[in-house]
Amino acid sequence: MKRIRWVAVLLLVCLFTTTYATEPAISVLERNQIPATPRGMHHYLLVCMDSWGANLSRLGYSDGMVLITIDEASGRIITTSFIRDTLVIHPDGKPGRLTYVMKEFGINGLMDTLNRHFGLQIEKYILMDWSQVSAIVDIVGGVNLEVTAREAGYLKRYAISPTSTRPAMDNAGPYYFKGHAAVIYMRCRRVPALNGDKYDMGRTFRARYVLRRIAESLKDISYEDAYDMFRQVFDALGDKSRFFHTNISMADLMQAFQMVFALKGTQVEEFRLPIDGTFNTYIYAGGQAQLMDFEANRLALRDFLFDKSFVVID
Repeated sequence: MKRIRWVAVLLLVCLFTTTYATEPAISVLERNQIPATPRGMHHYLLVCMDSWGANLSRLGYSDGMVLITIDEASGRIITTSFIRDTLVIHPDGKPGRLTYVMKEFGINGLMDTLNRHFGLQIEKYILMDWSQVSAIVDIVGGVNLEVTAREAGYLKRYAISPTSTRPAMDNAGPYYFKGHAAVIYMRCRRVPALNGDKYDMGRTFRARYVLRRIAESLKDISYEDAYDMFRQVFDALGDKSRFFHTNISMADLMQAFQMVFALKGTQVEEFRLPIDGTFNTYIYAGGQAQLMDFEANRLALRDFLFDKSFVVID
């Protein structure tokens, strides 16, 4: 009986905090309304597919989407996460979840969708799956992370080997993660993250947290070791047996490497879309999604990215 009462309370909470409708109101920019990228700012979209063995000819859903922004002018490195179940207008003009765009419209459709909804001009991307993220974490030497008691309990029950973390996963505290365990950690959404974010919000925090901790671990790396690591990463990604796709030329990759090395030791700044207080749970097409105030989020993102930058004026 007590359990039934708790279920009833949860249902009432859902009813009062969830919006139901058939056609959500979503604000989208025309391409000529998207502001110019500030001079010296470079965007690189990292997309991880929802698979350990993705296939370019049969793309599925995008599991993680993180924008890496390098701002040479102000000396900043920024990671911006996009919540995958955000409701957006797809390239065909119909509403749907952001995670579905890759499967239906490919990587160019995803970049176009992000640009029109968030006022960006993303043109360069790297497309991977979980196996490649795991390989990259191992190449850079693993990652040291702090986990909560609830995260530790969840990870212990998950299919990670006792040797995939040091020490073996047990209670709350600091751990060294190998690549596979780091991917499992980043995908966790059943328990709150270290910062208190829940569900997909917590998942995006974990991805940014891993990137930040890796950057911190490499702050004293020499140029020779950094370049060797860079070559190892792209040799691994270029392995024909692995899934990988990018439109970034080797010359542009080298430019990005030089910029990142010049900024090593710089604190990686983090941003999440949607920002707090600008979204609500929304039931659409029989499933739960997030409906955000895009105008508020575009303004917040623009202020965060461009505040210290020099905007291009034609």
